[in-house]
Amino acid sequence: MRTTKFFLAALFSVAIASCGGGGGSSSTVNIPTAAVKITTSNAAAVAKASITPTQGMVNTGSGQAGVVGVVTQASGHSLSVLDISLAEFNRARSLKFSPAVAGVIPSVTLYCTTSGTVTGSVQDLDSSGTFTVGDILTMTFHNCVEPTVSGGSNTTNGIATFSITAASNTLGQNITPFSAAFTLTFSNFTSKDNVTNIIDTINGDISFSTNNDGTNTTGMMSGASLRMDSSVDGSFLLTNYNFSFTEATVVTLTSPYSYSVNMTVASTVANGSVTITTTTPFTGVGVSDPTAGVMVITGANNSTLTLTSNADGIHVGIVVDEDGVGGPTAPVTITNPATGLDYTWAEL
Repeated sequence: MRTTKFFLAALFSVAIASCGGGGGSSSTVNIPTAAVKITTSNAAAVAKASITPTQGMVNTGSGQAGVVGVVTQASGHSLSVLDISLAEFNRARSLKFSPAVAGVIPSVTLYCTTSGTVTGSVQDLDSSGTFTVGDILTMTFHNCVEPTVSGGSNTTNGIATFSITAASNTLGQNITPFSAAFTLTFSNFTSKDNVTNIIDTINGDISFSTNNDGTNTTGMMSGASLRMDSSVDGSFLLTNYNFSFTEATVVTLTSPYSYSVNMTVASTVANGSVTITTTTPFTGVGVSDPTAGVMVITGANNSTLTLTSNADGIHVGIVVDEDGVGGPTAPVTITNPATGLDYTWAEL
């Protein structure tokens, strides 16, 4: 699951990335939204349609959760919405710019490492010259090319609008404990991996709250609607979504993480929508896939698919109940026909 190539590369020195989903990498692709009935024949597709956006949102253990202090780059070029949001938060709260004078809203231009720029348009409501609670920062990416830690590069375009709604202390200071809340809205925010030519796009809103006690970072991501389009993974529309997570501020190979997901997701992969509930939080260590956790996916006519992470951190059990009441259509265990074993996170 954590190996899914769904999100793209680090931008700027704090590893800002873009992400998304989309069958054909175009937000014009029609995503079916009617509830899909889950059966033994479409179980693998439904599982992928649920896991892909989940990991794309909360790819914990990547080393990006440090809300206070230097945000380190992840071990590869793929980042999640969680990574992006926290990295953008760190960059935004460290910006310095000319205070607004006589109603003039200042702007700032940042130069990307390889080429291109990012223009920051700031509504500096308190004329402080720093990004403080209540201010709004709109970042417009212009063919911004940044190297990735894997040796490649990414080109980013589009708009991200960012606003801090609450903070426990001065935003520009590296002080723990620290808590904050912010909103982040993406508009045609795209990234192209210049090695693989994979293009990902994201549109929609995120409300984010986070707390760092100096050892662990916890947080919640929620929103009404978020669309992700990927040229390889398909198109996904998340509605009424809620992701909660906990991970070490400084991730190591043995540091624990956990996350829970609740949402409705429509996708081209499943050819419809399903509702996801995490009944047991997913847990693991470092950058590895989960070793525990249960997710129940519900489709039309009370059909369900239950995903259970295996203790080996490699495989995931899949059980389908086509009508939710047992009987003639009692729950059926689904395995990979090629191996006769449970699917791996990577295969899904």
